[in-house]
Amino acid sequence: MWTSERSGPVPGRAPNQLPLLQRGHHRRPEDGACVMEYVSVLAGEKFTDHPRCTHPSLATLARLVNDWIDDDKARGKLALLAPDLINTGRGDLRTTQSVVASCLQTAAAARRLPAAAERQLARAHRRIGDIERGGRWARIRLGCWQALNPPSVVVNSAFQVAIGQLRGLPRPERNARLTKLLRDAVADCRKPTEVHPSGHPATRTR
Repeated sequence: MWTSERSGPVPGRAPNQLPLLQRGHHRRPEDGACVMEYVSVLAGEKFTDHPRCTHPSLATLARLVNDWIDDDKARGKLALLAPDLINTGRGDLRTTQSVVASCLQTAAAARRLPAAAERQLARAHRRIGDIERGGRWARIRLGCWQALNPPSVVVNSAFQVAIGQLRGLPRPERNARLTKLLRDAVADCRKPTEVHPSGHPATRTR
């Protein structure tokens, strides 16, 4: 299921033969795998859809996208993103806000956002800016906020806005936009640290 190479999968690299990704949770690799379970195999972790190597916000988004795509071929393309989901870590306060922003931007690209979602997107961008400017108190405030608002809940809420906006689109287009959502979110969360005018880089721990 995992690879055509006798030696098995190499951590951090997609094998030559990609698995057929499926919806939902699986007990064993022999039963199938979603994209995050595939990530756990590539990372050399125990088989799980909550691998430690991936930030909880990105993992939540990946599971949602995996399960909402309703075409096996389209879902299978998510396997190509699996190596980039490894080593995204757990300590970056920016990541949750970035994933939320990606969901809401996808929603906005389909139709105009409801007022509440527009405010949520603006807050996410403001928080990202505060973190990237290296504001100590902004990080403390956001850290406290995230302690009270689990990433899985926050990301799921933003994702549901995106799904609502994408309803009515043809299946191929909806699936393509969901795939792009995950790809863009991963790319944004893996962006290198920027150096600010103060000369001090914003620290992004992974």
